[in-house]
Amino acid sequence: MNKVYRFWVTLLGILGGINLIYFLFLWIRLGRIPTYNYVWLGLALLCLGLILAVRHYVKKGTRPPKWVVIPVEILVGISCILFIIIEGLIIHYGKQLPPQGADYLIILGAKVNGTHPSLILRYRIQAGAEYLKQNPDTMVIASGGQGSDEEISEAQCIYEQLVEMGIDPERIIVEDASRNTKENLTYSANYLDVKKSEVVITTTDFHLFRAMQLAKSCGYEHISGNSAKSVWWLVPTNYTRECLAVIKDFVVGNFRNK
Repeated sequence: MNKVYRFWVTLLGILGGINLIYFLFLWIRLGRIPTYNYVWLGLALLCLGLILAVRHYVKKGTRPPKWVVIPVEILVGISCILFIIIEGLIIHYGKQLPPQGADYLIILGAKVNGTHPSLILRYRIQAGAEYLKQNPDTMVIASGGQGSDEEISEAQCIYEQLVEMGIDPERIIVEDASRNTKENLTYSANYLDVKKSEVVITTTDFHLFRAMQLAKSCGYEHISGNSAKSVWWLVPTNYTRECLAVIKDFVVGNFRNK
């Protein structure tokens, strides 16, 4: 096996091993495997398949046909460029600092474990509470419906946590009908003037770019972001998943203005 093939086999082996280890880590850490996280197992198996394919052609002393190699190279190249551009936008928006004195703060919901916020939701609530304490005249919309495995709505969970953190209940508006980010922003718009109100969205850093684009498509004209930190060990999952979500929302037209 020449040096080029040895290099690719080694690289694929390392990448496959990393994906497999991360998959097993998530399984142990979460005690279960959410559907999306099987992508890491899939990537590990893909790397194994590519290693076997490389060894097959090396053993035969031939190269894969051009009609296979060229489309694969084009597809991989376009995918890498698209991934880099989208991730760059996600990272850039996630570092935004919100303006002070907004009329409304919208805290986007996330998973509730029973009646308690997941770590992602807790970080969002903490970031929102910090902004509200710095801006006592800002109203807040707690947005998020109730999933089939949640005992209370995400909005109710946000409300209760904010009150525990010292936020006046009269400042909190509960929007508990939404089931996704688009609906979060669509239904929250019923409580404010999207043309005039200065609105700050609080969500996790990786989610802010898509949330901002969806808000613009809903007619919000004065919108900015307030990012909450990510759960560090979920960064690979959340950032890759968010990239796919951005592509999906673009393709189905969710970013188009009303």
